[in-house]
Amino acid sequence: MAASKPKVTCFHDGECPICTIEIKAMKRLDKHGNVNWVDITRDKTALAQAGLTYKQAMERLYVIDENQQLQSGVLGFLTVWKQLPYYRRVVPMIENLPLAVPIMEFCYRIFARYRLPLTGKPPIKE
Repeated sequence: MAASKPKVTCFHDGECPICTIEIKAMKRLDKHGNVNWVDITRDKTALAQAGLTYKQAMERLYVIDENQQLQSGVLGFLTVWKQLPYYRRVVPMIENLPLAVPIMEFCYRIFARYRLPLTGKPPIKE
């Protein structure tokens, strides 16, 4: 089956072992090519075109949605998940469950704050 033009763009850290596991799993499910997976460690031009700095993209997950709007954190994940089988089924539950998104965002912020030290990477200076 031929891949279609990507509907969303996901900027990810291709050198992060934690991120790589998750992104690989999602890429395997993206059989229709709905997501343009951009490794920010290799393609800084795409970041600049999106109006993002490398430091910003290393601090949070960023996604450009179908309407060319920038989403980040949990909203970014939900944007990608809507494009993937299995994941897309849980998105409405998350979006409609009171406090689910804020609680997930709180947890994500904690993870994002400590992601670089957890993976042995130095803080990003700009």
